Amino acid sequence: MSGSLRVAYDARLSLGRYRGMGQFLRMLIAGHEREFLGFCAAGEQDSSLRLVASGHRFYPLWEQVSLPKLIDRERVDLFLAPYNTAPLRLPAHVVLVLVVHDFIYFEPLPLSRSIYQNFGRLYRRAIVPRALQRADVIVTVSHYTEEQMVRHWGVARQKIQVIPNSLEAQWFTPTPMPRIAGGYIFMVSGEAPSKNLARAIAAYARYRELCGEPSLLLKIAGVKVQFHSGFRALAKRVGVADYIEFLEYLPTDQMRHLYSNAALFVLPSLVEGFGIPVLEAMASGTPVVASRSASLLEVGGAAARYFDPHSIEDIAKTMRDVLANPALLLEMSELGRHQVRGFHPDIVSETVRRFWHSCLGRASESAIDSIPVVP
Repeated sequence: MSGSLRVAYDARLSLGRYRGMGQFLRMLIAGHEREFLGFCAAGEQDSSLRLVASGHRFYPLWEQVSLPKLIDRERVDLFLAPYNTAPLRLPAHVVLVLVVHDFIYFEPLPLSRSIYQNFGRLYRRAIVPRALQRADVIVTVSHYTEEQMVRHWGVARQKIQVIPNSLEAQWFTPTPMPRIAGGYIFMVSGEAPSKNLARAIAAYARYRELCGEPSLLLKIAGVKVQFHSGFRALAKRVGVADYIEFLEYLPTDQMRHLYSNAALFVLPSLVEGFGIPVLEAMASGTPVVASRSASLLEVGGAAARYFDPHSIEDIAKTMRDVLANPALLLEMSELGRHQVRGFHPDIVSETVRRFWHSCLGRASESAIDSIPVVP
C-alpha cells in the first residue's frame, strides 16, 4: 500500500447516493481505490472500494470512537479525514490530512428545518477548531476558504493545499437529448438555511410580477422529500405554488438533462464553500446567476451574473434582466463553457497527483521517525 505506507480514509459519505463531499473524496482517491483502505460502519459496503466495515453508525461515535480503534488496529500511517471533522485521538506518528470544505456551520444562520443538520452544526463547531490544530496537511476546495483559515483560524498558509472540485468527464460531452424550446428556470438547493431557498422562492414570485405573463416556470432539485411540503406551503403563500416543481433525488443523466434544457440556472445560497452546481450548469451551457458571496465569484468568474442574496428585489431583477436579453444569454453560455474548462478532471487530477506525491513523502518521513532507535 503506497510502498510500505498504510493509507486510510473515512469512506462513509462516499457510499450509496453521494454528492458534494463524497464526490470530492472519490476524486481524491481516484486510482487508489484498491490501494488505500476505506473505513465504514458495520453493515456498509461498496464493491468498488477496499473497505473495512466495523463500528458505530451514529457519526460522532463513529468518528471519535470507532475510527481511532480502526486506525490503531490497521497500523495506519496516513489518515484522510474528508468531511471537515476528524478523530481527535490519533497516535502522534499518524499524518492527518484534513479536508475542509467550508465554515458554514460557524455562520450566524437560523436553525435548520432538520434536527440532524442542527446537531451536525454543533458537532462541527466543537470539533473543527481542534482538528485544524492537529492536522498536518489541510486540503480545501477554494481560495475563499483558504483565506478564512489563514485570517480567522491562524492556520499557516504552507499547510494548506487548494484542490478545487471537478466534475466527471461525462459533463463535458454534449448531452444527446434534444433541448426543450423555451426552457424553465432551474435551481439546485436544499433545506439548510445557508441555501436561502425561502428568500429565493419569494424572489421568484417577485420575478413573475416584474415579467407579467408569460414568465418561466421554476424547477428545484436537491431538497429532501420530507421538506417539500413546507416549501410548497411557502410558495402557496406568495402565490407561485402552481409554477414551482420540486424534484426528488435524480441520477446524473437526468440532472444533465435538467441543466441543459434550463433557460437559466440560479444559485441563491448565502454562503458556499465551493458551489458544484455552478460548474454543472456552465458545463451544460446554461447561463448562471448566483449570489455575490463567498466562493461563488471564484467559481463562476466573469461567466456568471451576481446578485445580493439578502435582497429579494435584486435576485428578481437579475433573473428578469438576464432572461430578457437573448444576446447576453448566449454570451454567458459561451463564457461558462470556457470558465468550466479550468475545472476539467484532467486538470484537477494533475493537482491531486502532485498532492499525493508530497503527502506520501511526508508520511514516509513520519513513519521512519516513529521507529525506535536501537542502540
